[in-house]
Amino acid sequence: MNKFSIVLLGAAALTTGACNKSENKIAADNVEANVGNIADNMGAMAANTSNDAAADSLKNQQDALKDKGDKLADNVAAGNISEAQANKAVNAM
Repeated sequence: MNKFSIVLLGAAALTTGACNKSENKIAADNVEANVGNIADNMGAMAANTSNDAAADSLKNQQDALKDKGDKLADNVAAGNISEAQANKAVNAM
């Protein structure tokens, strides 16, 4: 087998592996993206406020959101909760 064939087989294996993501993992990735977007917005608000106490509060909320989002995404990936339930919990924070 020549090197070109080996490279093609390797690429095909990687492509197939990417397609085999479970629905739960895809849903967990979506939850993480949702949390990331909200956390980024909170960080921007903290950076744009002139009140140090408000900025600190937003940063603390941002950290709490990221922690909760990680736990929710793990539960979605494990099939313990649905993506909708996780996003509802995130948006309720």
